[in-house]
Amino acid sequence: MKRSRIFKTVAIVSAAALLAGSLAACGPGGGREEIESRTDKYGNTLVTIMVHKDSSTQEGKAYQKCVDEFNAAYKSENIKAQISFVAQTSGVDQYEGTISTLYGQGGGKLHDIIAFDAPKCAGYAKSNMFVDMTDLIGDYVNEFIPASVNKVDGKVYGLPIQESSAGFFYNKKLLNDAGVSDTEIDNYKTNGWTFEQFKSVCAKLKSKGKTPVDMQLTAKGETSTFLLYPLGNAAGGEYVSPDGKTVGGYLDSAETKAGFKFIKDCIDNGYTGYNINSTDFLTSDSVGMFLSSGWTIPEINNQYASNFTNGWGILPYPHAQGKPAVSATGSWSFAITNNGIKNKSAAVKLIKWMTSDESAKRITDATGMLPAKTTMQIDYAPLSPEGVLYDQLVNTGKPRPAMAAYSDFSTEFNLIISGLSENSVEKVLPDRVTSLQTKINRNDR
Repeated sequence: MKRSRIFKTVAIVSAAALLAGSLAACGPGGGREEIESRTDKYGNTLVTIMVHKDSSTQEGKAYQKCVDEFNAAYKSENIKAQISFVAQTSGVDQYEGTISTLYGQGGGKLHDIIAFDAPKCAGYAKSNMFVDMTDLIGDYVNEFIPASVNKVDGKVYGLPIQESSAGFFYNKKLLNDAGVSDTEIDNYKTNGWTFEQFKSVCAKLKSKGKTPVDMQLTAKGETSTFLLYPLGNAAGGEYVSPDGKTVGGYLDSAETKAGFKFIKDCIDNGYTGYNINSTDFLTSDSVGMFLSSGWTIPEINNQYASNFTNGWGILPYPHAQGKPAVSATGSWSFAITNNGIKNKSAAVKLIKWMTSDESAKRITDATGMLPAKTTMQIDYAPLSPEGVLYDQLVNTGKPRPAMAAYSDFSTEFNLIISGLSENSVEKVLPDRVTSLQTKINRNDR
């Protein structure tokens, strides 16, 4: 997910959503004949993996290095891994289309392990594409941050490659000039802050002629959903029923509405808006805070550090008074596929290798993302940008809704945010609830 300021108003049905409807009744690999395992001409058991990056990128090179090391370690056991790189040159929908095509061909055409974007897990699992790994990996699941593990109905279907969280980047000088002291900032980092405290800081920034916060209301596609969904949860709400099939009474509950009303209040008070330039926070002194993910940390460090002469940092997500804090979580993960290869022992060895502490460090060093492991030695300073994000992951992270129709949810969520520009929460929600429920019902047939 990368920033783009073009708002997508037309729904794109993802491959995962299509699979949930068209392949749910099929057996492994679209109902094709199963085979025990694959071997090469030298008698090695072959295990294949597909990732979503070009081999020439730093992330791609990290994946290749991990595979090379796996092959060296398992040479004596005659197990050999092969990696395929399917770069998202036209976006995630292209990559998901490749997954769908290979799965439908059956006969082991789909790789034994694939990388996938975390919120798509339920759609893939319910289409019978992913293998339930609960018993296959056993206690290994305990090495991960609980909120980072991809679960559907309590079963493990994916293990995170890395993690992502988000928060409110701030320009220290602008906050200080507005009367927000370093002590107050550190207190919010340590103890959290409420919606009302957040709006109070915004009011102080506005009184100094600044745009208080860029909440990325017009970010393209999944970015806006990823950044903003925690606010409804932080008001005590849920977006969908636990089984992912009902939105009435959830998306339009009083608690979820309170989260949307918080966003609406920020819009109506002039604290945020739809016309903020995407680089204003980074390149000027006009914007005090910026809601973004960990990907902005290397951007500032490598390109814009000189624009923050007095420093910068990250504040956590605010929450409603009396409600627990909630933060964004979920990045790319690995799953073992139900591709017609019956013997999954080599795939289990490879997925554990690719998500080991050593592999996780190599990959996150290349991407700048956060590790999803609790077993790794983490040395982030507690109030540093990375420290704030990692603390959120461990203590307040909450995945996006686990539902087969997740892509439809994301589309409707964006339409709610767009609709708040001109209308109240009460006016926007009914149509979106009806529309999303119709799509869920259609996909559930």
